Amino acid sequence: MISPKDRAAVVAALKRHGAKARKGQLRIGVGDLFWYVGLRADGVGPQAAWLFEVGCWVPELTPEPEGGAVDCPLMLDVPGGDDVVATASALVDDVVVVGDLAALGQWAQRHPEALVDRVLRERLSDV
Repeated sequence: MISPKDRAAVVAALKRHGAKARKGQLRIGVGDLFWYVGLRADGVGPQAAWLFEVGCWVPELTPEPEGGAVDCPLMLDVPGGDDVVATASALVDDVVVVGDLAALGQWAQRHPEALVDRVLRERLSDV
């Protein structure tokens, strides 16, 4: 279970890395891309595990997401683990170096579990 103190620390860590609130979601602009990072429970009750929802929005391909990561053309769930603050920092370190389609294609190859929509998948194959 994540405490309110840990949740606040996660948000602070994300903001230290440049995340800004937009339409109720935290997002990080990197080059031509925007990364959405949100923390949610993976289940019901105090024993539910925590997940980070990570999404990448490519402005030239789709309209701006209304629902955060879940509306992005690339989405990935990352388990929060035992230390969600450390996981948040590592996660942000992983995405802040990805700011264009070529780098995103390489990132997606390292994360085959990521869901990539058809339009983005086609664009990444062209790069």
